[in-house]
Amino acid sequence: MIKISNLSSGYNKKIEIVNNISFQIDDGEIGVLIGENGSGKSTILKSILNLIKPKSGEIFVDDININDLSNKQRAKYISYVSQNVIMPELPVYDVIMMGRIPYYNFMISQEDKKIVDDIIKELKLEDIKEKYANLLSGGEKQMVAIARAIAQEPKILIFDEPTSNLDIVNEIKLKNQILKITKEKNISTVITIHDLNLAYEIGDKFIFLKDGNIIDFGDKNVFTEENLFKTFNQLCKIKKIEEEIYIKFKEEN
Repeated sequence: MIKISNLSSGYNKKIEIVNNISFQIDDGEIGVLIGENGSGKSTILKSILNLIKPKSGEIFVDDININDLSNKQRAKYISYVSQNVIMPELPVYDVIMMGRIPYYNFMISQEDKKIVDDIIKELKLEDIKEKYANLLSGGEKQMVAIARAIAQEPKILIFDEPTSNLDIVNEIKLKNQILKITKEKNISTVITIHDLNLAYEIGDKFIFLKDGNIIDFGDKNVFTEENLFKTFNQLCKIKKIEEEIYIKFKEEN
């Protein structure tokens, strides 16, 4: 579970990007941050990752304040998959093993090896585990980044626009893995996605953001034309067919 309580955060002493926001994503849930560029999505992620220090408010993981954790301890609770994955010139197996660094005790243990071997099998990466990660396709790099993140055995998994550089085949594969990992490992996932149809499909909770403030927060019931208009200042129509939605925007006259 991740709980954000009255968070205000920014990049200098005078400017706040997010203002007194609060929300909670429970175990086994995917929380989707939705908003325009500059709405505060990245600031929230960077605050969770401790890349920027909040001006006020608190962030809890399983009732533990992340500010009370060392960098090594925090790495056992939170892992991150960035939008633009840059891989080192190392075999895939070694890259995934890097996720075990917070657990190293002078050397790689048999448990570390078993965890990495199991993840490689689970994500079906056996065919590329000896290949150099920097030479992989974009979709393969994303899957390796996820494998490395899972190897940290986190409580919280953070994704920043993970599908933005993928073709449709790899987008579907990645979406299914995010759903599977979140549900089967019972972790909390926080994700930003520009594709609103995909956001609705994958999300359990939604945080609608505008100018650093939360417009609405909740389950699929808050995914409405009204909230989308407030968020993006554009009229839209939502058409629901069974469990899927189709969103069409039009400029306001």
